[in-house]
Amino acid sequence: MKFRKIDEQRSMRRPLWEADRLAAVAEPPEADFELSERLFDGLEWTGGAADGSLDQSLLRSVDFSGTALSPFEVVDVTVERSVLSNGRWERATARRVEITDSQLVGWQAQFALVQDLYVSDCRADFAGISIGTAKGPVVFERCRFMNATFLGDLSKAVFIDCAFPGADFSRVANAKGCDLRRSDLVGITGLMSLRGALITPGQAVEIAGELAKAAGFKLA
Repeated sequence: MKFRKIDEQRSMRRPLWEADRLAAVAEPPEADFELSERLFDGLEWTGGAADGSLDQSLLRSVDFSGTALSPFEVVDVTVERSVLSNGRWERATARRVEITDSQLVGWQAQFALVQDLYVSDCRADFAGISIGTAKGPVVFERCRFMNATFLGDLSKAVFIDCAFPGADFSRVANAKGCDLRRSDLVGITGLMSLRGALITPGQAVEIAGELAKAAGFKLA
């Protein structure tokens, strides 16, 4: 099992697949698919729709923009330098998944269950990320979430060097333990739904006015 270090106290499991066992995929999957040990390299699948499962696989430089996957189970999968913009993952189960250096603008990700999800260096403006149940770490690093929406369970989430201008957290159901200490919180709406999240004293000062407004105070 491979691990990624989150900080001095925490780590998370990484996708487990073997490069020499991956079979190249040349065409988009069928409408109902179950695929394992596959390499999607440069594949274009835009505006598609399917349901299925994918495990022990690598997606590299693919364009899946506008494609809807529902329901979708993804396990031990790496996505790198790809486009998922305006796509939808609905009723999704994700375990040991990494998405890096990718375009997630308008991506709608509805996770019924998530465990060991790592998303880094992605542009996720206008994205909608919903988590039903989080059983393991969910880490976002160096991502921009302008006007994005977060819903559900963020109790296992860690945000590192992320920015949220105009992002809406008002429908977060559980933020206890959510780690926001290394991100820029300016511009967030729905701050009161983040009760129990971890922030620094400096961050509290920076967003004091927004917190006061969210609590119902009138600044005069």
